[in-house]
Amino acid sequence: MNRPTRTRFVAFVAAMSALSNILGLLVVPVGSVTLHLIQLPMVFSGFAAGSLAGGLVGFFGAFVMAFTLAKPNPYLIPGNAILGFVAGLSYSKIRRLSAKPIFPQIVSVLLAYAIQMPYTYVTDVYLMGMPQPVVVGIISVLLVEDLISALVSHVILYRVDVHALLSQRSQ
Repeated sequence: MNRPTRTRFVAFVAAMSALSNILGLLVVPVGSVTLHLIQLPMVFSGFAAGSLAGGLVGFFGAFVMAFTLAKPNPYLIPGNAILGFVAGLSYSKIRRLSAKPIFPQIVSVLLAYAIQMPYTYVTDVYLMGMPQPVVVGIISVLLVEDLISALVSHVILYRVDVHALLSQRSQ
């Protein structure tokens, strides 16, 4: 299998980071809860191009959201890098264990969430000074957002072989 070309990889990471930053500005109200789809490009990049891509998109794709919140939270940036990196790493390790790719994708996102969750709790409660009930609510919504991101990523990856697109050589 061909490795992604460096130029296409950098362009992919830049495009997904930009998309993530744009999605960081959008809010989807669902009852009394608001969902953000900022994680979608991070999870998608991790699944499609590996842990490095997921981590880089997580890092560079969280800047807008981190600094446009009512109380800016720079800790979102490494937290989202963790999400993208671990989702990509775990998916690359377990994707061949199931004939249906949705199961390894869901498991990968749940593993990434399990690592991101304590980081989010500690940074939000102890470094940002947010009340515990608010942080528990954020962490609960984060699980839903991560699972939505995995499902949407699955649908896209089912239709498009991104790894093959990144690996094509110019002629």
